[in-house]
Amino acid sequence: MAPAAEMTNLSQMPMMPQPNQVIVLVDPSTFSVTHAAPVSYVTWCPQPAPCQPSFQHLQLPVVPAAAPTSPCGAPCGPAPLSATPRTDVPSDDSEERKQAPRCTASTARRLRRKRAAERAKIANASGAPKLDLDELRAQLKEDPVAALQMMKGHVWAWSRNDLGCRLVQEALETGGREAAELAMELEGHVLEAAMCPHANYVIQKVVSHLSSAASRFVALELQGSVVRVAKHRFACRILCRLLEFCSFSVTSALMDELLVDAAELCAHNFAHHVMESILENGEERHKKLVADVWLLDPRKFATHKNSSYLVEKVLSYCGQSEQDVLVAKLGQPEMILDLALTQFGCYVARAMLRDTRVNSDAAMQLIRGHQSKLEETPHGQRFLVDIGLIQPYPVGSMVAGM
Repeated sequence: MAPAAEMTNLSQMPMMPQPNQVIVLVDPSTFSVTHAAPVSYVTWCPQPAPCQPSFQHLQLPVVPAAAPTSPCGAPCGPAPLSATPRTDVPSDDSEERKQAPRCTASTARRLRRKRAAERAKIANASGAPKLDLDELRAQLKEDPVAALQMMKGHVWAWSRNDLGCRLVQEALETGGREAAELAMELEGHVLEAAMCPHANYVIQKVVSHLSSAASRFVALELQGSVVRVAKHRFACRILCRLLEFCSFSVTSALMDELLVDAAELCAHNFAHHVMESILENGEERHKKLVADVWLLDPRKFATHKNSSYLVEKVLSYCGQSEQDVLVAKLGQPEMILDLALTQFGCYVARAMLRDTRVNSDAAMQLIRGHQSKLEETPHGQRFLVDIGLIQPYPVGSMVAGM
């Protein structure tokens, strides 16, 4: 077949992948070879004018041709282009990413805490005591001085370990000069220890079992970070122990720093425990400050999940003037009913009914008139049981939306 006929009939040739073949492009006017390249496959797109085929439709894949060599065998000329391998890289908006389940904020927090605990466990595994714990415990009872001597130099490492912290706590419970010397090894680490899930118990023992002079360094190292400490799930316990066991000379500066944010702390998940301890064990001026903040908007705080715990403390430990203001604002029958209808205010309503300064008979009469509405919710049912209007429900029978 003539070359022109071959070029004309290219459209009728099947273009399948043919390894180790070469495509040759020929000029139809002169029948001279214009291009030649090795290919793995060729895609043919027929043109409207088959008598004058266009060579632009021949899409040649980037396959390197054999590099020409010199007579000595060394390659010459420009380096051949290398082919880019095809890879299936999933994009950011792939179906797998789109269908990935998303967890809630509370679940994410739990997972973060779990991962942090696992990292801390791995990091502190080397701090576990190498000695036999039962043997050391027995020695603490028989010869505490010798046992405490063996523990010196290991207190900080063991305090961060779940097993070692128990042993350190038992050693601190012995009290005395030797225990105080062990506690000195925690100096410079109080803030870190307060936020550790294990070492915070050791700091609590330092405060509760050692003298004020031996535990004073704890309060000193918390200054400047007391608000952060009060909001921490573990560290807030340290402030509670300081208020319970230390004198005002030790805690006064800490409370002055803390109560700048009293309104926020009363409603905080963990700091409200510190506010309760202030009302129980703090100075009178600090108690008044907390009560005054609470009384700025008593209904708001009374119906909040966390700050509602403070009402009984105010009624029990604050001055007479603060208690009278609280009773005047929350002790009216209509307000007691309003609180009883809310999930957390019902506990405040129950506390107000127990106060002798409240007209409980008028409040109970109003509550009986709205008993059916209270019975519609689980917290309303619990409130009615607590004040004796109904008998306790069988377990599992309290359901919302009856």
